[in-house]
Amino acid sequence: MLESMRNHAQGWIAKIILGGIALSFVLWGVGDYFMGGGAEPVASVNEKPIGQNEFYVEYNRQLEAYRRMLGNQFSKELAESLNLKETTIQTMINRRLMVDTASKLGLVAPEAIVLATIQNEPSFQSAGSFDPQRYQILTRNMGYGSAQDFENEMRINIMVDALQQALTQSVHISEADIRDAFNSEYEQRVLAAIIVDPDTLLSSVKVEEADAKAWYEAHKEAYMSPVRVRLDAVEINPIDLAADISVSEAELQSAYEERKAEYTEEESRKASHILAKVAGDASEAVRLAAREKIEKALARIKAGESFAAVAEDVSEDVTASSGGDLGWFKAGVMTAAFDEAAFSLDKGDLSEIVESEFGFHLIMLEDVRPAAVKSFEEVKETLRMQLLQARVMDEAYKLSQDLDEALGMEDSLKAAAESVNLKVTSIDPVSMDEAIAQPLLFDSEVRAKVFATMPGQAVEIIEAGKGRYVAFEVLERIDPEVIDFAKVASRAFEDARQDEAHKQAKKLADEIRGISDKSLDDLAQQYGQAKYISKPVRSNGDGDNAAGWLTPELLSKAFLTASGSWVDDSLSVSQGIAVVRVEQVIAPDETEYEAKRESIAKTVRQAEGQARFARWMASVRDRAEIMVDEKVLDRF
Repeated sequence: MLESMRNHAQGWIAKIILGGIALSFVLWGVGDYFMGGGAEPVASVNEKPIGQNEFYVEYNRQLEAYRRMLGNQFSKELAESLNLKETTIQTMINRRLMVDTASKLGLVAPEAIVLATIQNEPSFQSAGSFDPQRYQILTRNMGYGSAQDFENEMRINIMVDALQQALTQSVHISEADIRDAFNSEYEQRVLAAIIVDPDTLLSSVKVEEADAKAWYEAHKEAYMSPVRVRLDAVEINPIDLAADISVSEAELQSAYEERKAEYTEEESRKASHILAKVAGDASEAVRLAAREKIEKALARIKAGESFAAVAEDVSEDVTASSGGDLGWFKAGVMTAAFDEAAFSLDKGDLSEIVESEFGFHLIMLEDVRPAAVKSFEEVKETLRMQLLQARVMDEAYKLSQDLDEALGMEDSLKAAAESVNLKVTSIDPVSMDEAIAQPLLFDSEVRAKVFATMPGQAVEIIEAGKGRYVAFEVLERIDPEVIDFAKVASRAFEDARQDEAHKQAKKLADEIRGISDKSLDDLAQQYGQAKYISKPVRSNGDGDNAAGWLTPELLSKAFLTASGSWVDDSLSVSQGIAVVRVEQVIAPDETEYEAKRESIAKTVRQAEGQARFARWMASVRDRAEIMVDEKVLDRF
């Protein structure tokens, strides 16, 4: 068991660091209950309480973890939709039960293992060694009152992890289990379908006004007006500021002198080379042979043969076919030895033998382009635009800061904007879609923030890209309401027709599925609907990824159906209502079983281990006395 703890302790540091975020007491008033000092526990396990303070710490860690992951997308509403309070308390209950069980079994996490785990954690190290100061800082940032509190948490985690590993890793799986899992994953099937398209039935669908009204009454949630907001907005746009900002000739000249290095084109050289390759781990005999080869090439060139001809004949570089031509390059591009030699030659010179990490070279310097500086006139207009852009961006930022300061002293965006001479645009109630047409709200991030803001909330200044700033104050929010039938009658008629066509398509598909003595071709022709047939496909869709009608639900049911039989339900797919038959079952290749056996066995063992742990956890909970006070939980 000690070895098991040692093997599995490492994962807990990561879990704690990811989940342990510094506490925040400003989350939607979550901390307000501390003002009242309520003593009731949130829950109890076998009469042992889980206190409000204990729950608050863990729940707040979960909230902050989601906040860090999701950023601006995180909200109170999202936390509630994820049911985080219930999930957190149930996890704490399970953990308490596991700790009690581990204690009864005599499982402990010795101090030596706890300390070794902490000291070996990279997050707590500097320059490869444990850093006590870093450890103290990080554990405080993770919300622990002291390093000892963190170590106590680690000790419990290691103990609980050892218990879970003991339960999950002791499962036995048979060869038949592995074979069944392999067959399930790698078996292929050819599926055929007739898909009844509801659109082909629309012409025969008749909907009366009473039907449309009945549909409307039953689906009013589909006929709601959109949320609309009325707001004041201010835009600080660098483009608007550019007309009042200029750059003088003297400023341009000064900037040119300061940036002259940017306009300097470095010297470049054009060279060719011959290479005799030598690998880094080559023997001395191989090196000597390569050097002898390059020496013979040098002798041929000195005897009068052209460099290009010898390169084509001898060089082992990809440039051999072009006579060793390397094109133009600047200093520092080539390897150090090659670079030094190439930049020490005069135009037309041939180097001596040069050794680099690639082997032995001969270098011919073909041409030289000396360094050159672009003139002031060449770069003047580009420089003017650069300086102008920098100034308008600075001015836009300064104005945004002035507005921010004014917002702290005034009671509205309008008053703050007027105090710094910024124009306020009043926007009448608009929906999200209508807001796109508003110049100040065309940015999607700005629109999203506007429609996530309630009247009375603080004014926010948003940087909307390219130096543009937008500030807005939501003055009124008009919530959705049901639109009168008269205004959506045509839509309701069409929706009712589509629904009836869909029902008729389902009825027709069920009728087709009841016929067993005709081929799919005959049925498709008889009912005037399209026939589809898949390539051999696996249960996960691999093999025919382009077939849009092979939905996960359809595949799941088809792989439970015998060859030659209809799937026992008519299924909705994007093309309509599908009636599916299994045309062929293709057993997996036996050789593939041998190749995949170990990975399949691991997956089966993990799945069975997790299932066993879940069953064990459920049985422990059944035997325990568990109480959750929902009223206390609702305070958070």
